[in-house]
Amino acid sequence: MIITAILNLVYIFIGFILSPLNAMGDVVLDTNFSTAISTASGYFHSLNAIIPIDTMIQILGVSLTIEGAYLLFKVIMWIIAKIPMLN
Repeated sequence: MIITAILNLVYIFIGFILSPLNAMGDVVLDTNFSTAISTASGYFHSLNAIIPIDTMIQILGVSLTIEGAYLLFKVIMWIIAKIPMLN
């Protein structure tokens, strides 16, 4: 019951913060965006012959995961250092 109340408060808070975004209209992309995507796709296809893009995406994902885990570790260690009894 307490957890439900806390989650409802968080939901209301996030809704309040995001309410200006909800008041905005829908985003409409112009035709130049689709042209840019098709041009970039052509560049990626020519680059894919030299360096496989799938492999590069996997390497990027692994490196971002490692960096995120390291950042989480540093944040947890900082929190632990701030607790007087555990320092």
